[in-house]
Amino acid sequence: MNTNSSLVSIIIPAYNHGKYVLKALESVLDDNYKNKELVIIDDGSTDETNNLISIWIENHKNELNIKYKSRNNRGVSKTLNELIEMADGEYICIIASDDYLLNNGIRRRVEYLENNITKMAVFGDCIVVNQDNVTTYQSALKDYYKANLENYKDDNRLKNEIIMRWSVPGPVFMARKDLYTKYKIFYNEKLIGEDWDMFLKLVSKNYLGFVDFKVSAYRLHNSNTCISFENKILLDRVKTIFYNINLFKFTDKTKLIYVLFRFNIKLFNSVLRKEK
Repeated sequence: MNTNSSLVSIIIPAYNHGKYVLKALESVLDDNYKNKELVIIDDGSTDETNNLISIWIENHKNELNIKYKSRNNRGVSKTLNELIEMADGEYICIIASDDYLLNNGIRRRVEYLENNITKMAVFGDCIVVNQDNVTTYQSALKDYYKANLENYKDDNRLKNEIIMRWSVPGPVFMARKDLYTKYKIFYNEKLIGEDWDMFLKLVSKNYLGFVDFKVSAYRLHNSNTCISFENKILLDRVKTIFYNINLFKFTDKTKLIYVLFRFNIKLFNSVLRKEK
């Protein structure tokens, strides 16, 4: 099977990552998967991100099919849904503008989806880097989040991990475009953090798979959303449970209720700390 034959759209929602965005763009160009396009929206950046992207595109427009627009800020979920509408690929690969791809990561995920026709999406592992591109963790899942990778290789244990111990970083996800266009599963524009919501929807229908391969680099720095907006993210997780709990049967619903209780305790304690 020639896994370079299916068009992959690499979509990048870019926002205020002038320090990192060129590394992300170069990683798309350098990846050895041949049949790909790059789709980018600058979501109202106030730094040099838009200018850097525009210059990079001018320099590389003959090497890669690129679609780009810059507009006012609408948030990551709305931007992702807009990027998907712009994309022509059979597969959608998502990275943030401060992360970057690792070679063969696209190919390994395409191979998985083409060999597992009942799965609509797949995720892999990644390394963790700091603001200076120094690798701080060799595995985000195992070393940073302390996850048991074996649990991701079985459908029931994978579902349990997604519900009970959410620990998947952003730049590891690939989906069939049919997930969005045919099955109408989009990113929830009412949420700040769209990732867990999407993964819950997928595991509720057994649509999600895993490849034990490092597909990208996840960058940790002081302006990460999960670091900058801790209380808002916790509240977002609470909302996510309410949006998705009815997708699951009784046993999994009880697990989500337990997780809801944990998030409420964390949110309560966080508010108390800030008031002191």
